[in-house]
Amino acid sequence: MKVLIIRPGALGDTLLMLPALTALRSKTSVDFVGRQPGLRYVGDAVCRTMDLETTGWHRLFADQLPVSGRLSLPVSKADQVVAFFKDKEGIIRENLEFSFPNAPVSVFPAFPPKGKMIHVARYLAECLQSTGLPTSGDRAIKNASKSPLLSGPWTSKKRDGIVFHPGSGGANKNHPPDFWMTILSRFQEMSRFAHLRPTLLLGPAEDRLQAFFKNHADAVPRLEILFCPEKEMLMDILGSAALYLGHDSGITHLSGLMGTPTLALFKQTDPVQWGPLGPFVRIIHRRKADRELFERITVAANELAP
Repeated sequence: MKVLIIRPGALGDTLLMLPALTALRSKTSVDFVGRQPGLRYVGDAVCRTMDLETTGWHRLFADQLPVSGRLSLPVSKADQVVAFFKDKEGIIRENLEFSFPNAPVSVFPAFPPKGKMIHVARYLAECLQSTGLPTSGDRAIKNASKSPLLSGPWTSKKRDGIVFHPGSGGANKNHPPDFWMTILSRFQEMSRFAHLRPTLLLGPAEDRLQAFFKNHADAVPRLEILFCPEKEMLMDILGSAALYLGHDSGITHLSGLMGTPTLALFKQTDPVQWGPLGPFVRIIHRRKADRELFERITVAANELAP
């Protein structure tokens, strides 16, 4: 059975599909359509990945059907189609039904309804389950929390690093740069972590912060600052980390799913819906005027790190 699943999104959004895709891997053949960079990390869980931004997929959003023939989407055959989009006018559903006349088509919102407190990964798995596909929200969450869904050569590496990621895709999720400099300094002063190689990861959203951290790098001995490392380097760094600290971000989700001891700092978003999954994940949800935040981080880090 060939299933076409379409869900575009940022890195974290795509990684939250991984529990459901992993559950389907041994039971059905899945072609998955999404966006980079997330597609780079889910390829082993599906038969084929395709980028929605490549030629041909724009026809999915055409508001006028061709008089005859099909839409000529990059995929011509599927036994079942499931898509996750905001599709109030029903255009996407109509185009998919037109393109795959012999396959059942289901279109769901990309995220849970407002006010429904359910983890996004569970929601996605339950949507797929409702179409008859062999997965479930309980199984997806349980498997992702029990063992790493992303494995590789880093699993045998010595964990001799500590990784800090001070950014995310939304400024309201982030603690300020000064906060992170304090965190970096404090961990250097803790005997349990002082011997670890410190790495500061910066992504595209943190481009403007490069100068700040470079100007303050001398305050943290041996600090390496990396900007937008490629997939292999990024996974190698996370895979050799004894501890990772970051906000609600795609890289934090990646760290958790790799099995890296991950300490996620949530500020505005709700971890009930967006918490990273993995066997070694701890979440600190900041309360307003949390004067004990640094202490909570220190305690959690000592409990989490091997």
